[in-house]
Amino acid sequence: MARPLVDIDWSDVTESAAAIMTVIAIPLTFSIADGIGLGFLTYVLIKVMAGRRHECSPTLIAVALLFAIKFAWL
Repeated sequence: MARPLVDIDWSDVTESAAAIMTVIAIPLTFSIADGIGLGFLTYVLIKVMAGRRHECSPTLIAVALLFAIKFAWL
């Protein structure tokens, strides 16, 4: 299950931080969906804060916003 981690670009912090957040969040939240949602949020937030918003598609941003609403609702 950890085999895909080899394909992550570890030299790019904006990519690796979201991957690490997802890998850690899935077992801590006991929910695959919540872990992936935190990964989406982390990815978009880091890309925006790094000034690389153009690397995020509108669909990705919309999904991240939906997860943010879901987590705020809890």
